[in-house]
Amino acid sequence: MASTLNAPLGSRGGHFFFLFVLVVQALLLSSQVTTERGDAVLRGLIVALLSPFQRGAEAVVGGARSTWNGYVDLRGVREDNQRLREEVARLEQVVWLERDLVASYRRLSGVLELAERLPYEPIVAEVIGLDASAWFRTITVNQGKNRGVVLNAPVVAAGGLVGRVISLGPDVAQIQLLTDRDCAVGALLTRTRNRGIVAGSGEQSSPSGLLLNYVSNLQDVVEGDPIVTSGIDGIYHKGIAIGRVASVRNGPRLFKTITVEPAAKLARLEEVFILPVVGDIEITEQVE
Repeated sequence: MASTLNAPLGSRGGHFFFLFVLVVQALLLSSQVTTERGDAVLRGLIVALLSPFQRGAEAVVGGARSTWNGYVDLRGVREDNQRLREEVARLEQVVWLERDLVASYRRLSGVLELAERLPYEPIVAEVIGLDASAWFRTITVNQGKNRGVVLNAPVVAAGGLVGRVISLGPDVAQIQLLTDRDCAVGALLTRTRNRGIVAGSGEQSSPSGLLLNYVSNLQDVVEGDPIVTSGIDGIYHKGIAIGRVASVRNGPRLFKTITVEPAAKLARLEEVFILPVVGDIEITEQVE
């Protein structure tokens, strides 16, 4: 019975061996047979069988190469963009520095022009602090008693009057600005020679921070009229620019309601001149 079961298996093994021998012989023959052009038939068959796989491999490799090249190009573009951003930032910094230099030149030119009109040598001080209110009613400067600064000394800037010294330390001084509610300055309208008092109002009463009080409704006042110190208050020398009339209307009683635009840029002060407290020395009248 065992021999009966093994017979078919043996016959199938013989068939496979016979097919294997035929394939080997065919390959040997094809390796010796050539085409009209002299190419081996076996080589052509191998090429034909492998060409689909080769094309697939080339497609994969080509895609990978294209992706890599794209990545390299994109990385190069990103690096170029970064360099361009850095260059733009550098140029913007240069522009800001140049603008700051121009602004400083103009400001210092105004300071020097004012110094030439003063009949005495002022004390130059830098602003190192200011109060936190909306209109900066006081500022602190870096000069004090050690440099000869005294209380009530008038303070001016390139544009005009700033205020007066109200407290002192050895090397610092606090200055009350014109816009302070407690500040009052004798004033003169240069066009008509009418007098009044410029006082700080605060931002709620006047957007400019200054009012010109005690000018009669009968007086001639128009917008743009220059205003200088009158010198009658005993603190501020005569002829220092205070500002210009910003608006004017008749008041409900005897006096006009007049707002004043300060001549000095009180919110952007950087350098100021502290004047000596001397007699009635008149400064060449300033008109901003």
